[in-house]
Amino acid sequence: MRFDKWLKRLSLKNKDLHYKLILIFGLFFLFPVLGFVLICIRYNITNDNYVLTFLLGFMVFSLFGFMMLRRLFDEITSISKNISKNVVEKLPGERPRADTDELHSLVQSFSAIENQFGNTFRQLEKKTSEISILKELSELCYVTFDPEEILYVTLERSLLLTNSDVGSILILEEPDSRSFIVKVSIGLGELVKIGDRIDFETSIAKYAVINKSPLVVEDIEKDTRFGRANRLHYATNSFVCLPIKTSKDIVGVLTLSRKDRDRTFTHEDVEILTPLLSNAAFTYENLRLLKQTEHGAQHLKLINKVFKIINSSFRDSELMHAVLNEIQEVVPFDHAILLARDNRPGYLTILDLFANESTSISQGSNYPCEQGSIIDKALKQEASLIVDDTGALSNEVDQELLASQGCKSCLLAPLKTDGVTKGIIALTAQKPGIFCDVQDLIEWMTKGLSLAIERNSLSAALAKRDQELDTIKQIGSALASSTFDISQVLKYTMDMIRVIMKVEAGSLLLLDETKDELEFAVAFDDVESLKKFRLKLGQGFAGYVASRGESVIVNDVQKSPHFFSYVDEYTGFKTRSALCVPMISQGKVIGVLEVLNKTNGDFGCKDEDLLQSIASSVSIAIENARLYKETVSMAKHERDIRRMFQKFVPKEIVDRIIHDSETGKEVVEELKTLTLLNIDIRGFSGLSREIGPQKTVSLLNRFFSVMGGIVFKHHGIVDKYLGDGFLAIFGAPVSNTMDADNAVSAALEMKQSLAAENERLINELGVSLETGISIHTGEVVVGNFGFDRKMDYTVIGDSVNDVFKLQEHTRDYPNGVLITEYTRRATRTRPEIRETSNAGIKKEFGDLKIYELLGLN
Repeated sequence: MRFDKWLKRLSLKNKDLHYKLILIFGLFFLFPVLGFVLICIRYNITNDNYVLTFLLGFMVFSLFGFMMLRRLFDEITSISKNISKNVVEKLPGERPRADTDELHSLVQSFSAIENQFGNTFRQLEKKTSEISILKELSELCYVTFDPEEILYVTLERSLLLTNSDVGSILILEEPDSRSFIVKVSIGLGELVKIGDRIDFETSIAKYAVINKSPLVVEDIEKDTRFGRANRLHYATNSFVCLPIKTSKDIVGVLTLSRKDRDRTFTHEDVEILTPLLSNAAFTYENLRLLKQTEHGAQHLKLINKVFKIINSSFRDSELMHAVLNEIQEVVPFDHAILLARDNRPGYLTILDLFANESTSISQGSNYPCEQGSIIDKALKQEASLIVDDTGALSNEVDQELLASQGCKSCLLAPLKTDGVTKGIIALTAQKPGIFCDVQDLIEWMTKGLSLAIERNSLSAALAKRDQELDTIKQIGSALASSTFDISQVLKYTMDMIRVIMKVEAGSLLLLDETKDELEFAVAFDDVESLKKFRLKLGQGFAGYVASRGESVIVNDVQKSPHFFSYVDEYTGFKTRSALCVPMISQGKVIGVLEVLNKTNGDFGCKDEDLLQSIASSVSIAIENARLYKETVSMAKHERDIRRMFQKFVPKEIVDRIIHDSETGKEVVEELKTLTLLNIDIRGFSGLSREIGPQKTVSLLNRFFSVMGGIVFKHHGIVDKYLGDGFLAIFGAPVSNTMDADNAVSAALEMKQSLAAENERLINELGVSLETGISIHTGEVVVGNFGFDRKMDYTVIGDSVNDVFKLQEHTRDYPNGVLITEYTRRATRTRPEIRETSNAGIKKEFGDLKIYELLGLN
C-alpha cells in the first residue's frame, strides 16, 4: 500500500512544471553521475585529475542548464497564469481545471480561445447576413415605390433571420384605428387573406401597439396575460409581435411564428429583427408620405378641375356628371345616386343618376327614408359613412339603391347647405375597400357639389321666379287692357296659368251673389259643357274656398272631405291634386281660381303664392271692368269741370274742388299764413284814354298773361284782378316753406320782364308801362266766399289791406318792389334789400320796417 502511494507520489500526473523539471533533471543528472562514479571506482580511475575536472565541469554545466530550464519553465508558468487570468476567465464557457499543469492549462486556454473565435466568427457571419439583408432592403427602397412590396420583403427577410415559417404584417386602419388590415402574409394559406380586417380590441397584436414594445409569447396557453387557447393561424403556441414604429406613431405590427413546436421565440429574435423593422418602417413611412404627396397633388388637381366646373356655365345634370367624371378618375366607382329630400316628409327623390352601365334605378323615383336604414343614419349623423359589405344591409331600400348590380361597397355623403342637410350622394362600387383613402376628398367634393346644387336651385328658382313675374306682367298687361273684352283676356290668363304652373286642368269661377252659387266662367278647355254646373258655397274645393275666403292645397284629393266627385264623373277627368285660391275685391270674395293635377310633383306654398298673385290681378281686372263705365263717366265729368273752371280758377283750386267733391268734403275756410303779392300799373287811367278801349283790353290781357304766367311759374295763384293790376297769393291752397322765396323770385322776374314788354309796347302802341309791386306776409282767412250762385276762392283779412296800403307807397319807387319785415323774415334765402326812409311809410306802418327789394344775393 505504501509502495503504491509512493509510486503515485512519484507519478508526473497533475504535477506542475517545477516538479517535473526537478524529476527530469534528477533523472538526467543523478544516474549519469552515479554511473560515471561507479565506472571510475570499478576501473580505478578516480586518481586521475582529469576525471575530477570532468566531473566538476559536468556538474557546473548541468547546473547552468538546470537554471536555464528553470527560467524557461518559469516563463511558461507565468504565461499560462496570465492567459488563464486575463483572457480565459473573461470568456464564456468552460474554465481550465485548477489541478492541471501549466502546459495543459495553456492547451485548454487555447481551446477556449479557439471556441470563442469560432462563436465570434459565426456571429459575424450572422451579422453579415443581417447587414446583407438590410442592404438588400435599402437597395430595394431605391428600386420600388410600392409600400406593399417593401412590407412583403420585410416579412420574407424576418422569417429568414429568425428561421420562422409563418408570418404576417398588419397595418392599422386609418383614421380611427379600430381594426388591423392584413397587408402581407406568408404561410397562413386560407386562414388569413390579404385585405382581411382584424378587430383591434380582440387582437393580441393591440398590446404591441399600446405598449409600443415587442410582445414575445413563449406559450399562449400558459401565458396568464391573455387566458386563451392557441389559434390555427399562429401555427405553434409561441409567437412574437413587433410594432412597426415610424417617426410619429406606430402604423402596424409584424407577427412571426414557427411550425416547429420544439422551438420558442426569445428576445434575441427581437434584437435581430429590430434594425430590419426600423429600416422597413422608415422606408414604408417615406413611401407612404410620397404616395400621400402624389395623391395630394392629384387631389389638388382634381379639386382645381371641379372648382372650375362648379364655376362654369354647366347646370343641373350636366354639372353633376362633369364633376363625377373627374372624381371617377381618382375613385373608380360604378354608380352615383343623388338623393334629395322630397316635399313629403320622410321621402327621398332621385334627383340625378350616374352609372357606367344600365341600371334598374330611374331618375325621379321616390323612396321612403325608413328609420334604421343606412341612408337614414347618414342623414341623421350628417357625416359620411363607408359600407364595406353592402350584402350585410337588411333594409329593402338600402339593398335596392346600394347593393344592386353586384356592388360590394359604398360611400354615403350628406349634401349640406347653410348647416341644413338637403340630401345625400351615394357612390357604389363592385370593388371593395376603394373609398377609405378618399373619404376626406369625397366629403370636400360633396361640399362643393352642395354649393353647386344650391346655386343651381337658386338659379332655377330665380329663373322660375323671373318667368312667373314675366307671366304676371303679361297677365297684368293683358288685364290692364281688359276694360272692353274681359272674357277674352281671362281666357288668355288661364292659358298662361297652364304653361307656367304645369297643370292638367284649371278653371275660373265667379260668384253670383244673388244665388250664392259659383258659375264656371273660364277653363283650360271648352267651358260650355261646364256652364250648366252650379257649385253652392261650401260644395267642393271651390265652394269651400269661396265660403271661407282661404286658399286650399290638397295633394291627395281622395283623403280630403271637400272633394266633389260629381264633376269628375260627368267630364271623365280624374282629379289627383288640387290648388284653389279666392279672388277678393274690396274685402269680398267675387270668385275662385282652381288648378288640378300638377305634372311635376305636388302643389306647394310657392304655387299658392303665384296663383294668389294672379287671382289678385284677375280680381282687380274684373272689378275694374265692372267699374269702368262709372270711371269713364267720372273722368268725363272731371274734364268738363276742368275745361270750364280752369279759365277762371287756378289749377290747384280746381284739383281741390274735384277731390273734395269726390270725397264728399266741402272746401272749408281756414286761417293761414300766406305771402301776398300785389302788382299795379301806374298812371293807367291816362294811358287807357290815350290808346283807346280796344288797345287797352289787348294791353291788359298781354300784361296779365305775362305777369300771371310768372306767378304760376313760381307756384303762386292769381287770386283776383283789380282793374289795372291783380293780387297773387303764395301758400294756398297748399303751403310750402318756400312761399315767401317764391313771391320774391316772382316779383324780381316781373320787374326784369317789364323792360322787354315796354320795348314791345313802344314798337306797337308807342307807350310804356310803369309798375309798382308790394309784398307782405301775414295771416289771412282763405276759402270760398259768396253765395250759392256766385262763389269765389279768395283771401280776406288785415294782411290783404296791408299789402294794398303798401302798394300806394310804391309810387315813390318807379318800377320798384317793396316788401315788409315779415316777408324778409319768412324767406329762407337772403334777398338784397335796402331799408326805406319814406316819412309817409313810417307814419302809416309805424315800427314795421319796409324794404326796397333790389335783387337776390
